[in-house]
Amino acid sequence: MTSDVNELKSKIQKYESYIQHDPENTLLWISIGDLYHASGQLDKATACFEKTLLIDGENTIARARLGNVLLSQHQFSEAEKLYISALSDEQDPTLQHNLGLSLFYQKKWSEALHAFESSSANGIADPQNTEYLVYALHHMDKTEEALALGQQWLDLAPGPRTEGYISMLEMDHGDMGAATERANRVIEEDPENADANTVLGTFKMEQQEVAKARAHFERVVGRESDSPRGWQGLGLTYMYEQNFDRAMECFLRAQSFMPDNATNSLIMGWLELARTKPVEAEMYFRRSIELDRNFGEAHGGLAAALILQNKKEEAKEEIKRSQGLDPEGFGAVYAASILMQLEGRGALGTKLMARLFERTPPHGDKPLIDYIQVFLKQQSAAEKAANRKNALPKKKR
Repeated sequence: MTSDVNELKSKIQKYESYIQHDPENTLLWISIGDLYHASGQLDKATACFEKTLLIDGENTIARARLGNVLLSQHQFSEAEKLYISALSDEQDPTLQHNLGLSLFYQKKWSEALHAFESSSANGIADPQNTEYLVYALHHMDKTEEALALGQQWLDLAPGPRTEGYISMLEMDHGDMGAATERANRVIEEDPENADANTVLGTFKMEQQEVAKARAHFERVVGRESDSPRGWQGLGLTYMYEQNFDRAMECFLRAQSFMPDNATNSLIMGWLELARTKPVEAEMYFRRSIELDRNFGEAHGGLAAALILQNKKEEAKEEIKRSQGLDPEGFGAVYAASILMQLEGRGALGTKLMARLFERTPPHGDKPLIDYIQVFLKQQSAAEKAANRKNALPKKKR
């Protein structure tokens, strides 16, 4: 590694001397810009490509290279503009791939998918393009198509990393049997694989083997500390044990990586109710509704929080909204049952929250904790896989 760094420094010094003798040479500016980018000197790289464009405003290569620097700086929207500008002159598959990356990290899933498909159609020879095609399809909840393409990705890039992700895809597609079988094979080769541990942790929670589930989710966050699914799964294990403070810590960590996740806010609302903090719970339920106004469960949870603040009329309106949006939702059922018990007995409020997640409401078929577990598993692919790939791959040129 040290020899590579020294070699890079030597090349930079060499090109810097060339530039002094030929300051209008665009090829030299692009070459040294690439070297600065490779060495992590992004400001200097930007300056080189901008200098190239001052000399030759139509230089497509410089525009594309500047887009690569912006991608490294997570300035995805600006990178997108440069790639589109560069692609107006040519249909280069590498540029199309990088355009796909800039779109993917803006969560423009369908546009990213189109860019990756165009890159593939134009002959890019890189497994990473197929990989991101799979990711984009997964985010769009097209798990069947993602699985079909996943086999192609596996052929191009065999190994536990690819297998682990495919096992998670199988789980999200509803085939837990295939997912756990594959995940167990992955674990034998790579015990800390985050995706395989997510699958096995979820499966163990379904079996209510909480200690084993926790071990899997701890491996997930140990390998990928920014994994929302890992933190949610770990939080769920604490919820099962009524350790709501620890559970809240986990869901707050998940929220830090996906602040716009309505489901995560919903669950934190219920956790605050379990901690007898209805005012804080109301805040989380309202945040969940702000993110998704048609989220029936969030309206049901909000009703429960309002009831415990003696705001019964407003709560009744929220129950109606919840039932209208989701007649089978658990939130409205819980809120209505609390309301019935509290009529004329206001002091009962906090007692009703005791062991909240173990209680089965009237006319319900399972406790609240089980509903939440199913709900977490069934949330949309965009939420489930959000931020899973925070580290951008090495940019193509």
